[in-house]
Amino acid sequence: MNRIFPSLITFVVLTLSCSNSTPEPTPTPTPTERWNKISTGVGNVLLGVSFVSADVGFMVGTDGYIGKTSDGGKTWAKQTSGTASFLRDVYFSDSQTGTIVGEAGLILRTTNGGSTWTPQTSGTTEHLVHVHFFNDNAGVATGQGGVILKTTNAGVTWTKLTSNSTVEIPGAYMISDQIILVVGFGGLIMKTTNGGTTWTAIASGTTKDLRSIHFANATTGVAVAIGGIILKTEDGGQNWTSITSSGSSADLYSVYLNDANTITAVGTGRIIDSTDHGATWKTKSGFAGDLYAVTFFGANVGWAVGQGGQLYKFAQ
Repeated sequence: MNRIFPSLITFVVLTLSCSNSTPEPTPTPTPTERWNKISTGVGNVLLGVSFVSADVGFMVGTDGYIGKTSDGGKTWAKQTSGTASFLRDVYFSDSQTGTIVGEAGLILRTTNGGSTWTPQTSGTTEHLVHVHFFNDNAGVATGQGGVILKTTNAGVTWTKLTSNSTVEIPGAYMISDQIILVVGFGGLIMKTTNGGTTWTAIASGTTKDLRSIHFANATTGVAVAIGGIILKTEDGGQNWTSITSSGSSADLYSVYLNDANTITAVGTGRIIDSTDHGATWKTKSGFAGDLYAVTFFGANVGWAVGQGGQLYKFAQ
């Protein structure tokens, strides 16, 4: 008669138990954990960024810097801007057509994917700090001294609109070629529904300097400001309410909405994001300097740029 010793039985039971155990699931990263720093090889302060695909994008900054990537930001090639002025913002309306704005009314335009950049006549010497296009032809550029410029012919001509404001306007968004909202210092929010012929001031509820505005659709938008102020609208910018749940008082310089619920904002030493329309927030912090601009291409990939050539990339 064969005899199985107790110690051998214990060994077999433990071995079978271990082999049938379910592996521990890998934790799903939160949105902020998906932001990783990428070396750009430049030391310029980066002030604007725009991507035309998950691979091809552009960033601009001090000393006339224009960089282009064709591999999602891994490497950057410097382009010829023809200027040493600060370039403050860049926007591409399609893969070939882009506009840059900068100091002393500077506007540059490309229609060949950034191979060449051609100066355009802005009609102002004010520093331009933001540009946004509704399509290839209709766009706005805003800046210091309350300046708002508009083009309807791809920048062949730019027309100065009457804003009745003298404060810096660092943010603008075109919901359509007729409906435009701008934000500025001192809590300024203005809206036009006739292409900029007239502007209506809208109560923001803050006197902080508003720095950026972005919309997910015709009704849902967010604006951010110095001191961590975040405002949201759900009626096309007619009314704004404060989002106080971010828990941060750091200055915020740029905001982007992927959809009505997904908000990303960047600023002094941090990236914050919400996936529930601002009810709760996650924060990535602990890095030096300011981040001045954030953009996405689709919901799965995004970029943020700032001081010291800093570039952070978001990937699902």
